[in-house]
Amino acid sequence: MIALIIIIALLLLLLCLSVGVDAAYDSEGLSVKLKIGPVKKALIPADTKKPKKEKKKKEKKPKKEETDEEKPKRELPFKLTLHDLKELLSIVFRMLGRLGRGLSVDRLVLHVLVAAEDPYDAVMRYGALNAGLSSLAGPAHSALKIRSEDIQTCVDLEAEKPIFEGQIVLTIQIWEILYAVLYAGGAAGVWYLRKRREKAAVRKRETETEPAEAVTEEKGS
Repeated sequence: MIALIIIIALLLLLLCLSVGVDAAYDSEGLSVKLKIGPVKKALIPADTKKPKKEKKKKEKKPKKEETDEEKPKRELPFKLTLHDLKELLSIVFRMLGRLGRGLSVDRLVLHVLVAAEDPYDAVMRYGALNAGLSSLAGPAHSALKIRSEDIQTCVDLEAEKPIFEGQIVLTIQIWEILYAVLYAGGAAGVWYLRKRREKAAVRKRETETEPAEAVTEEKGS
């Protein structure tokens, strides 16, 4: 009993664990880290602290050449129509929507210094940038859960090149991913079973009409 309670507790902790991405850009370049709970793993630039082990090259066995007759042809149990493709795409979009609702922006940083060779161009770009950010602020806050935000813009009429720095930390809990995948899998399973039943009904009607046609032909002869 105690072992079962421990296993359930560990599963709950695993489902509540958050995974995500920490991406940042500054004067040194782009950096991307993978987050699994409190642990971070550098993806860009790659973590070069640990020396890479040389992999032994395995000898490739010659593959047997298969003719077209030997290759088994895999076919779908039913034909996909345009309506079926629309239904499957709607399932995918609903799954992505559920993932988006569970996605959290833990940190959003955007620092932009606008500059140009012509001061007039710099002022115009600065105004366009602020107008674009203000128009995106409403939809972004309604669609995403932004926990921490630091957005700063300024203009330098003497500088010739703009400066951009930014960071975004996206996280989502494992149970949110599992829920979205199970939801999409269930919807796809219902769709698949419905298509199988429709195909079985068509086959049944075809088998019932064939004997009737044979009887009418015998009477006519």
